[in-house]
Amino acid sequence: MTTLILLCAGGITFGLIAWATPSTYTAVINDDLTAQVDALAARLQETAFEDCGPLLDAFIRSSGANVMLAGPDGQIADTGSQLAVQAVYEDDFAVVTISGDSAATYAAERGEPGGTVAVTMSEQATVTADVRFADQAGPYTLYVTPRIEAENLAVRALIQMAPWLLLALLAFSLLCAFGYSRYITRPIVRLNGIAGRMAELDLQWVCGERRRDEIGQLGRSLDKMARRLSAALTDLETANQALRGEVARERELDRQRMAFFSAASHELKTPVAILKGQLAGMLEGVGVYQDRDKYLLRSLQTTGRMERLIGEMLSISRMESGSTAVRQEPVDLSALMEQQLVLDRELLEQRSQHLVSALTPGITVPADASLLGKAVGNLLSNASRYSPEGAEIRVWCGRLEGRPALTVENTGARISGDALPHLFEAFYREEGSRNRSTGGSGLGLYLVKMILDRHGAVCTIENTEDGVKAAVRF
Repeated sequence: MTTLILLCAGGITFGLIAWATPSTYTAVINDDLTAQVDALAARLQETAFEDCGPLLDAFIRSSGANVMLAGPDGQIADTGSQLAVQAVYEDDFAVVTISGDSAATYAAERGEPGGTVAVTMSEQATVTADVRFADQAGPYTLYVTPRIEAENLAVRALIQMAPWLLLALLAFSLLCAFGYSRYITRPIVRLNGIAGRMAELDLQWVCGERRRDEIGQLGRSLDKMARRLSAALTDLETANQALRGEVARERELDRQRMAFFSAASHELKTPVAILKGQLAGMLEGVGVYQDRDKYLLRSLQTTGRMERLIGEMLSISRMESGSTAVRQEPVDLSALMEQQLVLDRELLEQRSQHLVSALTPGITVPADASLLGKAVGNLLSNASRYSPEGAEIRVWCGRLEGRPALTVENTGARISGDALPHLFEAFYREEGSRNRSTGGSGLGLYLVKMILDRHGAVCTIENTEDGVKAAVRF
């Protein structure tokens, strides 16, 4: 780029020098003088002969040329000009002699000594024009010759200054080339650095290029690409986080399923072993098993527990798989609890437990009546099973903080602080021996939580001053 600028500057300089040679300069002067002579001839055609002197004097002063006017007879015409001229022709030259007052005036205007002034006119440099005056019939001839010597001196001075002009132009070209290169390369270097940062996925920057050329368009394109890449990376990171969350949840569900199946197999193994031993003893008539009626009843009871456990497991499996649809229809919560109390009243009477209920009528919630009834029934059966004989079972239904709610409280019971967070886990029992005489399968509260989650309700269990209370809020 710099070399090209220098070559252009050198070519321009040498072109100027070539154009400024004497012959070229003389041609330019003659062309300009020809135009002025044509204009003077046009004005003289509109002027009388006796009034042309001042026009000729004005032309001589403005053009700096030598002027002669020849009449139709070839003699120098007396125009009355202050710069009157006389001419004697010798071969190819016309010698013009100016004397008297006219010579003094002409010499003063030309900066020459007074007296007689001799001017040599070359036919090749002389511009001629035919002139007709308004009051004259015959044609006159106007001879105009430029003063070439002064112009030639200016050309020679220009030629002598040409090396210095060339150096000045070279210096100016170098300065322009340096400035232009800085103007071009600085944003390119900056864009190169930005592209390197983009390669490292560092998109927290703004180019901010405001130029109108291609470099500015490139900077704005990089800004746009950086914004799109940043948005795409953000979306990708969000999707990745969601995917990791889904993977973690799937792993947790798999772990829970494996734990559930393991606990379920453990829960079924014990009653199956008991049932097998009782049946084998009765068939062989060994010892106490000779009382077949007694152990047949126990076998039937064992089969009933297995049936209830399998029923709970099937309910949980259907709910986890989504095959059990949750119907949303208005359900009177108080009436539903009243029905469950009627079903469990016999169990409470067998354990000599006292029921205290306070049910507010008209408490309606959108729910699946069968599933919600199973959840309420599990809460009531747990309250009775884990309370001593003669305990009080308190049931309440109404509105708590403007929302439907119900509570089931049993007195005479207490849950340890370590066990409270795990009560809703599958097969969890606070009593580690898993004795059937002290508790159920450990699936009741787990099933309650699943049902209530699908109804948008929350169940909490806490210790009170005289027992344990389970509270459900819709």
